[in-house]
Amino acid sequence: MDPAQPATSYPVDWHSPRKEITTWRDLAPGDAVVLLTSDRRNARISGRVDDLSTDGSFLWLVQDNGAGRRLFHRPEGYTTLLDSTAS
Repeated sequence: MDPAQPATSYPVDWHSPRKEITTWRDLAPGDAVVLLTSDRRNARISGRVDDLSTDGSFLWLVQDNGAGRRLFHRPEGYTTLLDSTAS
């Protein structure tokens, strides 16, 4: 799988306040994001970026709803949306 290409194919509403991020290097700690996955049990993961690896391949996310801090690996194929409406 090409790490630059997401493993999922979700339609993105370009009029939405959410912008698709193609590289995690464009994110910063504190950014609110939504990760879309192909896992039907947990297809949408939202939270705030806590930290990033220098090369943008790893992302620590403090998940919403008290789900805790979790490490994500970009090559696993996530569609990443920046949520500009989150406060």
